Order: sequence, then structure tokens, then C-alpha cells
Amino acid sequence: MDNLLPLVLTALKAIDRGKSIRSSLRSVIENTKISKEDESILYVSVFEIYKKLNLIDMYIKTGSPSFSLKKIKPENRSLFRLSTYLLKIKKKSVTDVYKLLQGYYSQIGNFNFLAILKSIEDIEEFQLLKDRNDLATRLSLQFFLPTWIIRRFINQRGEEFTLELLQSLEINPPLYVRVNTLKSRLDKVERSLKEQDIQYSRVNEITNLLKIETSPVPIPRIKEYIQGEIVVQQKASAVVSIILNPKKGERILDMCASPGGKTSHIAALIGTGKGITAVDINDERTMLLKNRLKLLRVKGIKTIKTDARELHKRINSTFDKILLDPPCSGSGTYSSRPENRWRLKPRDLQWYVNLQKELLEAAASLIKEKGTIIYSTCSLFQEENSNQIASFLKENTDFYLEKTNPTIGIQTEIDAGVVQEVFPHLHETEGFFMAKIKRK
Repeated sequence: MDNLLPLVLTALKAIDRGKSIRSSLRSVIENTKISKEDESILYVSVFEIYKKLNLIDMYIKTGSPSFSLKKIKPENRSLFRLSTYLLKIKKKSVTDVYKLLQGYYSQIGNFNFLAILKSIEDIEEFQLLKDRNDLATRLSLQFFLPTWIIRRFINQRGEEFTLELLQSLEINPPLYVRVNTLKSRLDKVERSLKEQDIQYSRVNEITNLLKIETSPVPIPRIKEYIQGEIVVQQKASAVVSIILNPKKGERILDMCASPGGKTSHIAALIGTGKGITAVDINDERTMLLKNRLKLLRVKGIKTIKTDARELHKRINSTFDKILLDPPCSGSGTYSSRPENRWRLKPRDLQWYVNLQKELLEAAASLIKEKGTIIYSTCSLFQEENSNQIASFLKENTDFYLEKTNPTIGIQTEIDAGVVQEVFPHLHETEGFFMAKIKRK
């Protein structure tokens, strides 16, 4: 790994400035020539640092209380975190860490890195836990999640359920790929995967979805992905479009469509993009959506760049079916997107809840009589899920809940009816929520 440290640092700095882990790593890899083995090591290292970020930061804070990590430059913060990761997680010696990164230490000055590293080395993990008296604060360092999120899980789900959930968030969920039938066929893709020694199994509940068991190369590097013949899509995400049950001749709206995974799935189920309107809010996301749909050979679709809450000002017609997969906390994706757990604050959660409420109201104004709205999130928080739906139905009495089908996960009874919940520790996929709302 030693030769990859400059790349790890570059990725850490980009993530610290707001980019996602995956986009940061893709950018690093595109600009360098490294082996597939080194690429895998790079991914594992950066993901592990961000999964264990609170533990790493706690070591730094305890070992050097004279400065605040929040107040130093991103490049310095990334260097401290990488150093501590090598020292406490990878168990390298102070001498080795200092030698490996001495060139970077000398560039920024004002910090006695050698003294700080020695101080961090002397800290035992039990010392970090000794003043954590309640369950949530102990679990925070054990399972690497902010304490306030763990408290929320416990309050909403109970201690036993939360413990099982936290354990599952330590492990990446299986990788699933959907065969894009607008461009290829299941049998053709399966033959090619076998030729490339990629082990897979079919997902019985979802036609054309494959669970990748093992692969000698990252799936985004194989030709089927590059050419748009397959789409990486979680099992829970793939079932959403099937629950929508789109048909030819219907007017269908995807309100928050980018990057286009569900939009393209809807088109594949119909056999064309004709009749589908896909909306997203800004130039960047709309361009990403258009490029993705073009690659996946989705033809006849109408894309609109606008805030979906304002869509009624742009069009006069209504829709037979609407998919609303709004921005959310992403709390169901913490295993595969660990940076999200550290970025979310309680005020952000409330912002998402307010936005989702407004988008639901907008969907209600755009749906026909007897029309269907599928509301879905990759969240585990009840505020964004069952509570959101219960509040909407209380205020909009001309709508009701209908059972979702097919079922991936748990059918949960709420006062207003039945919703569908998916949990990482139970269903081999990311956390997800789905509700099928019908207009009377």
C-alpha cells in the first residue's frame, strides 16, 4: 500500500471538500496508471478510513488537544487522518509512518508531527471508551456512526434491532446488476459473465437482476457496464420500478430522475422511453441524466430541467403514474457510502423531511384520478418514511395506501395501511422504503 499513499491523500482531500468517495476515487484512477490489484487496495483503504472516521478523529483529538481538526486546512486534516489510520488501524510503527509521509509533513510546518504521532501511538482504544457511559455513545465508536443517529435508531427500532442493523452496516451489501433489455439480453450477458469468470446468481423476485458473487475485476471495468448493457442497481432499488408497474400508453413521471437508474428501468419494462417524463433540478444533474439515458438507449423520453415542485408551472397535463424517489438522508446506504454518515446533521434531516413533504404535495397535484404515486427512499429514518406517508394521507384524504407487489423486505402495517421496508441485516441489500399511494 505504501506506493499508493499519495493517491489515498488526493482522494481524502477531494472527499473532505465535498465529493463522494466513489467519484473521488474514479477521478484519481482515471489520472493514473495502476494495476487492478492496487486499485482494489486503494478503494479498500479510503473506504476503511471513512468508515472509521470518528475513531480516527478521536485518536487525533485525544493525542493532540491543542488544535481543532475542524479549523485546519483540508490537506492537513487528510494527512493527520491518513497518519492515524496507518498507525492505529494498520498497526505501523511511528518511525515507519513518519518516514512514509515525512515529505508531506515538511510542506506544511507548524505541527510537531513526530510528537503527535508518538502521543497517538500511546493511546489505547479502551481509553476512548472509558467516559462513554450510555449505550449509544459506546456503540458510536464500536460501529463508527454518529451518536445522534444511533440514538434515533434505538428510539425508533429498539436496542436489539439496532445492534443487528449496526453490525450489518459494517459489511458492504452484495453487488447487483440489472440487464438493460433495451440494449442486450439476459442470456447474452450471462454467457459473457461466465467467459470472464464472474460468478453470479439470478434474483428470482426481479427479472433480469443478477447478484454478483465474485468478480476478478471491478464490474464498472467490464465492457457490458461500459457499453450500457448492464446497470449497477441495488435489489431494493430495482424493485421500485416493478411496483410502479408501468404500461405502454401511460403518461409516467419520474420527479427526481438523475442519474437515471430507475428511469431507464421503467423504460426497459415498457420497451421504450415514449410517454416518460424525467425531471431533475439543475444543469449538472440533467446532463448526467441525459448522457446516462443515451448510453442505455432510452429513446423517446422527455427530460425537463426544473425544480419538481414547480413542474405544474411548466406543464398543463397530469400523469397516470409518478415515481417520487426524493433526496433523502441516505441512511440506508451507510455501508456503501460511509462519507454520508459524517456529513448528515439533525438539521439536515429536517431539511430533507420538509423537501419530501413539498415534493409529495407536488406529486399529488400532478396525478390523475385513480393514478399511482410510488414514494421511495434509501433511508432508515421513520421521519422520512412511514411518518411522512402518514402525514401526507392525513392531509390529503383523496389518497390511500395500496399494498406493494412484489415484496422485497417487510410489509409493515401503519395506521394508514401497508408500506414496504427493507433492511441491510435482513435482506442482503441497502436499506429502503416504499409506499404505493393511490388517488381515489
